[in-house]
Amino acid sequence: MLKSLTPWKNQRDSGLMEVAPQDELAQFRANFDRMLSKMWSADLDDSWNNGWGCEVQDTEDEIVVRAEAPGFEPDEIDVKLSPGRLVMQAEHKTEHDTSENGNGHFSSYGKFYRSMSVPAGIEADNIEAIYKNGIVEVHLPKGEEAKAKRIAVKAQ
Repeated sequence: MLKSLTPWKNQRDSGLMEVAPQDELAQFRANFDRMLSKMWSADLDDSWNNGWGCEVQDTEDEIVVRAEAPGFEPDEIDVKLSPGRLVMQAEHKTEHDTSENGNGHFSSYGKFYRSMSVPAGIEADNIEAIYKNGIVEVHLPKGEEAKAKRIAVKAQ
């Protein structure tokens, strides 16, 4: 009698119990394959850029790019401007002897890479790059071609 008064007891207890394990495994495999295919088909620049934080500030006169690159020295960082692209990269490898008798060895490896599109008209001769407290800051001054132009909107 109590079963008939509780509406959820008239239904089957759980739909999860009816699912065959091989169906769940097939769904898991399909999701995993989809994740891998997205990862391998992604742009390599995007996959490298996901590691550390990067901030872009676009003002009227310049574009300022700030990127986290902790653990590097200024002479290890390379900043290049090619047509339409800014590339910042650094790489270092350090090796240390950790024991008094020379048997211990410690090595570390670090790599930093950022790449982004920039508009045409950047004044390449006036670009300034600064490294301070683990942050690379690049100032890209805009020429007249790169500056925004206001476009009037007309009502009809």
